[in-house]
Amino acid sequence: MSMDEEMPHIEVRAIHVNDAPALHALDYNFETDRIYTLCVQNRLMQDSDDAGGNDRPVFAFELLEKQVDPPIYKNLREGEETLAAMEEKIRGVEGGYVALADGEVAGAILLRVEEWRSVTLIQDIIVGHQYRRYGVGSLLLNCAADWARKCDCWAIILETQNINYPAIQFYLRNGLEVWSINPHFYPPGPSAHEVAISMGKRLSTSNDGN
Repeated sequence: MSMDEEMPHIEVRAIHVNDAPALHALDYNFETDRIYTLCVQNRLMQDSDDAGGNDRPVFAFELLEKQVDPPIYKNLREGEETLAAMEEKIRGVEGGYVALADGEVAGAILLRVEEWRSVTLIQDIIVGHQYRRYGVGSLLLNCAADWARKCDCWAIILETQNINYPAIQFYLRNGLEVWSINPHFYPPGPSAHEVAISMGKRLSTSNDGN
């Protein structure tokens, strides 16, 4: 942000289906010249570093940063190009927030609880390109964590892709970690080659005794 650029006033409120038109109008796609590639040693190996001196079989998985040329452009609206699809997405969640920049919709986060393991799933997080320098995404993640605690959840989790390098870096900066990697998550089609990366963050609660 340049020195002569004024910081907008950012506020957050609960999401409503009436926010769908403004969210649908946002440009939240991404372009990147870096991705993560998955390197898998898909065989049993002997771990010579075992502290106990006992060899044990292991698998090896590595996410390696790689530069790509030309850059990759990803349309995140595939399958939900219509306003009706955005409205349906908002109706289908249990909670969520909209961020406003000087009164204009700048982004949103959509949430639901996975009851069986007591975690809050971030179903989607959207921040318009022009608002990505103002802390909107971090504020929405903080709101998601507060909402999760109120729902007695011990973690927030989300799913992203290996090619979404900017998002992964953003989540890491905000305290999320890579929890699992799935190279066979997406169905046949344009995204079939992408690797699903599950990221999560444990939440401190009043029951932690801290």
